[in-house]
Amino acid sequence: MTPAVPASDLAARTLELVDISSESRREQAAMELVRSLLPGEPLYDDGDAIVWGDAAAEVALAGHLDTVPAQDNLPGRIAGGVVHGLGASDMKGGVAVMLELALAGAPARYVFFTREEVALDESPLPAVFESGVLEGTELAVVLEPTDAILHAGCLGNIQARIDFHGESAHSARPWTGRNAIHALADGLAPLARLEPLDVELEGLVYREVLSAVRVEGGIAQNVVPALASAELNFRYAPSRSRGEAEARLRELVPHGELHVLHASPSAPPALANPLVERLRELVPDIAPKQAWTPVAQFAEQGIDGINYGPGATAYAHRQDEQIPVANLHSVCDTLARFLGSGSG
Repeated sequence: MTPAVPASDLAARTLELVDISSESRREQAAMELVRSLLPGEPLYDDGDAIVWGDAAAEVALAGHLDTVPAQDNLPGRIAGGVVHGLGASDMKGGVAVMLELALAGAPARYVFFTREEVALDESPLPAVFESGVLEGTELAVVLEPTDAILHAGCLGNIQARIDFHGESAHSARPWTGRNAIHALADGLAPLARLEPLDVELEGLVYREVLSAVRVEGGIAQNVVPALASAELNFRYAPSRSRGEAEARLRELVPHGELHVLHASPSAPPALANPLVERLRELVPDIAPKQAWTPVAQFAEQGIDGINYGPGATAYAHRQDEQIPVANLHSVCDTLARFLGSGSG
């Protein structure tokens, strides 16, 4: 396997990707760049996802091209050994590494896709799975930001809304009604005292956490409100199924009317997978993924997954988002060795 471009150009490729705006649902220009760089015919291309490479490879590398909305962090720049700009860490640096490995001929199936930073029901990956193009895949390496170490599994993610109902009244005579905001405050009081729950799996500790992330209520300063609502975010350990996680959420907030808005599955660590074991020989540092990633979607299809990417987790989604150029080189070199050691 020979490099497609000098390693120093990984930073330039990352910057090129950063400078192509690709906020979720507006990724087509970035997808067209990927399409134009990959030689020959893809294994799959429906406009929202491209699968390219060796149809028999047992390893798939996966990365999304969309970003969160811009925060005055475009265009990007390279300075001090760092690529700065929207999506640099999450996860255009990972996509740059994928492109380099693909162009260098590293044996893998390369999955480039859109709409990861939005609700799971918008993901194009289910259509990819349904096509059969990933059949026979033994391991998916998702190049989400991991600071160039391994992040095993991932948390599940439930977004919910809880409604508290009252009865409207004049604020000068509140006893003639029932204040829904007061009911909400009482109903969420146990949540404010809730401590993270540590769950150990295969020697890794995942932390279950529940947070109120948005509150709404009231229509005027002189009206006792009849409705108050809060949005809740529950990150649950891979030891729970989606159904079990929803049941647990209802236990934690027993009062009010709970509505699950979105639910994303968790993924187990998959450390017993022989390919993961071999990758760990190259990357010994490992941590639990204290977030959700698409490894969960692969896991639901019976495909083990691991997170390993060059991005800096501390800078993902920040206005000053950035990625060390050294991380790009390290992850690219490691995956080249991994893919070249008999995994194809």
